[in-house]
Amino acid sequence: MKKIFIILALLAATNVVNAETVDFSATTPYLTDDGNIVVFDGVRVDGFGFSLKEDALKLKFKFDLNSTSFKLDTADITAYKGIGVYSDQCMVNDAPVTSITTNDEGQEIESRQPSYTTNAETSYKKDGEIFTIAAGDLIESGGSSYRFNTSKNEPFVAEFNLQPNQVMSWYLNNKSQGLIYQLTGPESDVPGEVVANGINGEGPLMIGPIRVVKAGVYKLKIETDPQQRSTSFLFKSFNSNENVLKTIVNNTRLNEFLEGGSLDCSKFKVSLNRDEILTFPAPKSDDLVIKLVNDQSQVIAQATGSELVYKETERNSDYYIFIYSKSYKRATYSNKVKIVLEKPEEANTKK
Repeated sequence: MKKIFIILALLAATNVVNAETVDFSATTPYLTDDGNIVVFDGVRVDGFGFSLKEDALKLKFKFDLNSTSFKLDTADITAYKGIGVYSDQCMVNDAPVTSITTNDEGQEIESRQPSYTTNAETSYKKDGEIFTIAAGDLIESGGSSYRFNTSKNEPFVAEFNLQPNQVMSWYLNNKSQGLIYQLTGPESDVPGEVVANGINGEGPLMIGPIRVVKAGVYKLKIETDPQQRSTSFLFKSFNSNENVLKTIVNNTRLNEFLEGGSLDCSKFKVSLNRDEILTFPAPKSDDLVIKLVNDQSQVIAQATGSELVYKETERNSDYYIFIYSKSYKRATYSNKVKIVLEKPEEANTKK
C-alpha cells in the first residue's frame, strides 16, 4: 500500500509543480488520525524554482470518494525554502544565534537556544539562594528544567518566538495522571495550526521533535485532566539543533556530549573519494544512532549501538553524519574516525 501511495504521489506532484525531478526517497508517508489524508513531509524537488539540496515540500493527498483514490490537495502545499539537508530531528543548516555572552576568560559564547515566556511563576535555587521567575519574564531554553503548576481553571501556556532551522522538543515529567497538551503554530488569517497534541499519564513525556520551517510564535498549552483540579510538573524546552556543523577528516577525534531530557543531535560533514572507507567506531551506548546521509537527505547507511562502515564506490561525494540517541537520556560519543583508501590488492584479497 505504501508503494502505491508513493507512485500516485510521484505522478500527481510532477504534473502539479512541473518539476524535472520529484524525489520521495527521504520521506516517510503517514496517515492523519481520520485516515483520509496521506502526508508526504520532506519531498525533494528539482525545477520550477526548487532545489533538491536546499528545498523541500510537504504534500497532502486527500481521499476522493468519486474516484476512490488519493488526490493531491493543490491548495495545501507547504514549501520549505532553504531548509537544507535533514533527517528526523537532525538538520545540516545551523540554527540562528539567539544570544552571545562572555565567560570568565573573556571568550564569547554563542547560544542557539530560543527564549520563551509563560503565564505562570516559577523559581530555582542557585548557590543556596532561591530566585523567582515571574510570569511573562524571558526564560532561555536549554539545560535547565523548571517546575510549573497547571489547574483546571488556568492552563499553563508557554510562548516561543521560533525561527527556521530550530528543532524544538519539550520534556514534561509529572507524578499525577492526565496532562493534556496542545502545540499550535504561527497564526495567520486563521487560528494557529495544531502542530501536536495528546495526553500522557504519570511519568515523563517528550513532545517533538518539531522542525521549525515557519518563523513566528508557537504556543504550548498544558492543562490537567478534567477530573483533576491542579497538578505540578517539571518542564524543559530544548533546541535539538544547537550544535554547529563540523567537518571531519581521517583521524578526527570526536568528543560529543548529548544533553539529557532532549533530542540533541551532533552533526558532521565528510568528503569521500572513490574507494575510500569511512569507519565510525561503535558507541558505548546501545541506543546511540550513527546515520550517514547524502546531500539530498537520503539515508545511505545507519548503525544503532554498533560500528558504521561505508565505502564510497561511485564518485567523489560529500556526506553528512548525524549522531543522536533514540531515547532522551544523556549520552556521550568519544572515538576516532577513520577514512582510509582501499588498495587494489586489498580489494582482490577480499574477493
